[in-house]
Amino acid sequence: IGGYTGETIDIDGMLQRALAATKAHDWSVELFPSAGDLPLYGFQRLAKKPRLTVYISTGIHGDEPGGPLAMLELLEANAWPSDVNLFACPCLNPTGFPNNTRENQNGTDLNRDYRHIESNEVRAHTAWIDRLPRFDLGICLHADWEAKGFYLYELNPENHLAASADVIDAVS
Repeated sequence: IGGYTGETIDIDGMLQRALAATKAHDWSVELFPSAGDLPLYGFQRLAKKPRLTVYISTGIHGDEPGGPLAMLELLEANAWPSDVNLFACPCLNPTGFPNNTRENQNGTDLNRDYRHIESNEVRAHTAWIDRLPRFDLGICLHADWEAKGFYLYELNPENHLAASADVIDAVS
């Protein structure tokens, strides 16, 4: 009631550690050109012989610290499959975290802004995404502080072979 009041993170410090990890593990880093003063980054690591292309993003809501922290741990551990092209965004809402709010500093829920694109963050993110190759899998990390346990949403309109049941089994 009244919003998230739990643990917060220093998003600037987290991003600096993420940038250090990408440098240490040979990722390419791009500061989104149309993001203005916002620290919005796209990371990529290309495989020599890729079998899949995967996109991972997090930090769209400033009251969900689990996703950016998980991304940081993944980047620092560097235990990625060697045959997967990876594209990652470590934090899409850097102004929401200092305020511990779902919305950005202008009061916009960025996750809902993709329909009409009015925010600088979503405009910069979609410009970056539009230049990338097609993904085989997209993972958007969120945290649901109002729920217990683990769940996932799967968008699979063409009813392709899905990994969702295997993911839920592995988590359990």
